[in-house]
This record gives sequence, structure tokens and C-alpha cells, in this order.
Amino acid sequence: MNMRIVKVQALQSKLSHAAKQSLDRKFGALYDKIYREDVLWVAWKKVRANKGAPGVDQQSFEYIEQVLGVEAFVREIREELHSQKYRPQAVRRCWIDKPGKSEKRPLGIPVIKDRVIQAATKLVIEPIFEANFLPCSYGFRPGISAHMALKAIKTAITFKRQRTVIDADIVGFFDNIQQDTLLKLLRRRISDPRVLKLIKGWLEAGVMEEGEYMEPKGLGTPQGGVISPLLSNIYLHSFDKMFQQSGIPATLVRYADDFVILLWGEGKGVLNKVQRMLGRLGLQLHKDKTRIVHARKGFDFLGVHFRLCHTNRKGAKLRWYCSLWPSERSMQRIKQRIRELIGRRYGMSLEKMIEDLNPVIRGWNNYHTAVPPNAKRFRKLNGFVRERMRIFLRRKYSDQSRGCRRVHNNLLVRLGLYQFG
Repeated sequence: MNMRIVKVQALQSKLSHAAKQSLDRKFGALYDKIYREDVLWVAWKKVRANKGAPGVDQQSFEYIEQVLGVEAFVREIREELHSQKYRPQAVRRCWIDKPGKSEKRPLGIPVIKDRVIQAATKLVIEPIFEANFLPCSYGFRPGISAHMALKAIKTAITFKRQRTVIDADIVGFFDNIQQDTLLKLLRRRISDPRVLKLIKGWLEAGVMEEGEYMEPKGLGTPQGGVISPLLSNIYLHSFDKMFQQSGIPATLVRYADDFVILLWGEGKGVLNKVQRMLGRLGLQLHKDKTRIVHARKGFDFLGVHFRLCHTNRKGAKLRWYCSLWPSERSMQRIKQRIRELIGRRYGMSLEKMIEDLNPVIRGWNNYHTAVPPNAKRFRKLNGFVRERMRIFLRRKYSDQSRGCRRVHNNLLVRLGLYQFG
């Protein structure tokens, strides 16, 4: 393993141990750790691996590597941080489609230099705040995955028999974070004013959209920054804590700003309490999208549909169990992605088409098969891919027949097409 990575992991381990020893200790002298040579290099590697578009300065990764030179780029960052001359730039706003929805959501793209410094800051402060985070928080945390959140919900419904579900949706979470409140929460664990100034600078950097600069006006954090997921967890940790201390007999499962609450009996009273808790943070629930539903009717969370089902198996110890399968929205997303990939690229060979399809199918499949899969839905998806490929080959070769012979005898699978399920 690279020695730089080993040194950074040792630093994180030391900070984590110290944070766990005292859950209210404030950490000073963190700034010098952010501009350590090994920390900046590991931060660069992480940002480079994530790829991404350039920010407002239009500097791409290729430009940095081929023109500036990575060593000179990292050295310049280190010198700016050491001399405290670094100033963040505005983020470039673009709009991306919400999966399975007609509306779009804003995405802030910082310049690469800001991304690297945010990643370095995250490497240093994340172990400190991780010591405080509660088990109900599953989103964007090291060693914790969305699959753990799915299993927690399944366990609560099947074994705890918590079958009343509050399916919650926070209105414009990233746009409504109160920056003053967030900075107060950061000061509970960080006393180094230079680190706080760094984070405050990113919050106040503003947004550039189509050449027009917009100030944040004390609200929001750009959705797309490297450090944004950690800041959102720090902000909503207060909600987790309020819920824990309220003594509500329920299970909270939160993934970033999405959460569900599973409980026994009636949920209106709990929903009112949750609204008051979020109100203290300047947040509110979406009236139309937040609902109370029984697990028998089913609900979607993290691209998965949960439903309480009756077992027909003789001798089963449980009469009711929670069944999981890909949500309808998730199914439509993967179908649309497959349609886009196949498209009308009639000049492409069948082998190359399969090579392009496989990573997409495999990635979606790996996520949805980590929990016991629903075989019927996966068979339908395999049939869908086969049908799209049949249509593609029929048009590619101007086949006057239905083109079934071109995909018969499991030809696509024999050529290496990955299968769902």
C-alpha cells in the first residue's frame, strides 16, 4: 500500500480514537494537518478517481496533468494553504434530471482546486464527527452502506413488527440549511478558527449560473461539493439526537436527507413531533410527498420497494415477512438507460454493444441483489434487454423478419451479455 495512504490512515485512526475518548472534546490545531503533503496527495487521488466536469475556471483534470503538472498543482495548493492566501471560487451550477421524475435538481460543481482542499479537510475532520454519529444514520459514511439501511428496515418490519411507516421527504434540504446553525454545530468539535474559516468560505462562495453570480444569503450548501455529504450529516445529526432523546418507540432509518420511521400503531402524533424537530433546524417536510402508510400497502426507499407479505409456506415460523424488490421507478430508470445505450448506433458491432451494456447492468444488479432478489422482476428485465437487442439487430441488418433468429439459442449470453439476477 502507498506510504502516503498508510500515513493518512494512521492520522485518521489517531483522531478517531481521541474523538471517541471524549465525545465533547474540541479539536484545535487541525489546519496544519489539512495541508500536509500526504493528505493533499490522497485528496487529489480521491478527487481524480471521481472524475467530474471542470468548474468556473474551466480547468479540467487533463489540463492539470498535461499542462500544469500534478506535483506543481498540489505544491501550489499547499503553499496557498500554508500562507493562508487560499480563497474559494464560486461553484458552477448545472441542472440534472431527478431519477424517474420530470423535474430537475441543481448541482454545484466546484473548481478542482476547491474539490481537492475539501477532500483534504474531509479526511481530517470526518473521523472526529464520525465518533458522534448515531447508528440510525447510513448515508455517505465510511464502512456503512445503503444495504445496511435496507436490512435495518426489513428487520424492523419483520421481526420488531413495526409496520406503520412514516415515509418522509424534506423540502429543498440543501437549499435550506442555515449556515449559522451549521457553523455552530461544527464549533462543538472544532476550535481551530482557520478550519472554520475554510468551511465558511465554501458556504459563502456563491453560485455562478450562465455567467450570473448569485450570493447564498446565509442559506444552503452546494449539492455536489466533496464535503457537502459530511456537512449534511453533521446538520441532521441534531435531528437524529432529538429523535433519540424524545423517547419515541420507533426505528429511524436515515440516508442523508431521506428517512423513514417505523413504529407500532398510529403515526400522526409522531409525525407532528418530527415536524417540530425539523422546524428547529429551519427545515420542513413536503406535505404532498410525506405520508403515513402501512407496510402491507408498501413504500419505496433508496430505489427499493418494501411490502409486508403473508407467507404460504407450511411450517414457517413467521406468518408475515417483509419482501423487497426493485421499485418501479428504479426499473424504469434502468430500462431508460439501456434504451439510451443501445440507441441507433447501427455501425457498432454486437460485441462492442455488449461491452458497453455490461457495466451498467452489473452495477444496477449488484445493488439490487445484495438483498434477496425478486426473481420475477429480474426475468422481466432480461427479457427487456433481449427484446431491445432483437430490435437493434433487426434494424442494423435491415432484416425483413422479426429478427428472432439473431438472438436465438441464448446467443447474447454466450457472447458475454451480463444477466440480471
